[in-house]
Amino acid sequence: MRFLISNDDGVYAPGLLALSQALSTIGEVVVVAPNDEQSGYASALSVSRPLHTHQLPSGFVAVNGSPADCVYLAIHELYRDGDFDCMITGINSGANLGQDVMFSGTFGAALTAQLSGIPAIATSLVGGGVKNGGQESASDYQVAAHEIVKLLTETSILKTLKSLPYHVLNVNIPDVQHADDIKGRKITSLGYKQSAQPVRHMIDPRGRDAYWLSLRKGKNERPSETSIDAIQANQDMMTDYQAVAAGYVSLSPVRLHHTPTAALERLSTLAL
Repeated sequence: MRFLISNDDGVYAPGLLALSQALSTIGEVVVVAPNDEQSGYASALSVSRPLHTHQLPSGFVAVNGSPADCVYLAIHELYRDGDFDCMITGINSGANLGQDVMFSGTFGAALTAQLSGIPAIATSLVGGGVKNGGQESASDYQVAAHEIVKLLTETSILKTLKSLPYHVLNVNIPDVQHADDIKGRKITSLGYKQSAQPVRHMIDPRGRDAYWLSLRKGKNERPSETSIDAIQANQDMMTDYQAVAAGYVSLSPVRLHHTPTAALERLSTLAL
C-alpha cells in the first residue's frame, strides 16, 4: 500500500511522525505537510501567492501553505506520476468532534484528497496537547498510531471507503496509556456542542481591541440533524462525543457533495 499523509499541526508535529512510523510498517509513506501550524484552515487553498517546498532530512516535504495546499500539490504535481491507496491526516493534537470538522485543517486535507478520488481518513487524538505541559513527543501518539494500523489491517475499511465516493472517515482515538484501555470501535454520527466562549476579547499591549477565537466546548450536547437521522435509523448509534467518552475509537463517516432530499422538497415550495 502507498499512503499520502499530512496534518494541520505542522511538519514537525509528533503526531505526524508517529503516524508515519506506524504506517511505514505496512506500506510506503509519503509525507507532505505545512511548514508550521495551520489549525482552523479547513480546506482553504492558496490561490493568490506561490507555494514553495523544502525537503527535510527525514524525507518529509514541507510546504508554506495550508493542509489542503499540501495535499493538492502532492496529488497534482509532486507525486502526479504515482497513485495513492489512501490519504490519512493527523494524528491531530486534540479532538476533531462534531461541528469542529468543518473548521479542521486535518479534516480539510482529507477532504481535498477525497475530492480527487482517493479514500481519505482524518485522525485525531482526543486530549492531545495537554500532556507534559504541551511538550509532546511521538511516543505520546504510539497507541493511537497503532490503532490506525489495526483499523487498516484488521478491517475492510479501505475497500468500503473506495465504494463510498465523497465520504471522509473522521477518526477520534481516546487518549489512553495502554491499548488494552480502548474498549473497541464504534461507528458514530457527528455530535454537537455549543462553544463555551466562542470569542475572547482582550486589550493588547498597545491598547487596541484584540479577539481570540475559540472552539472550546461546553458540557451540554444536542444532536445535529445528521445525528437525529442516524439515531432514528439505529437506536444503538452513538455520537462521536459519546463514543470517545466511553473509551471507544470513534469512526464517523462524513458525506460531502450531498443535497438532502427533504431540503430540496421544502425549498421547492417557496415562491421564488
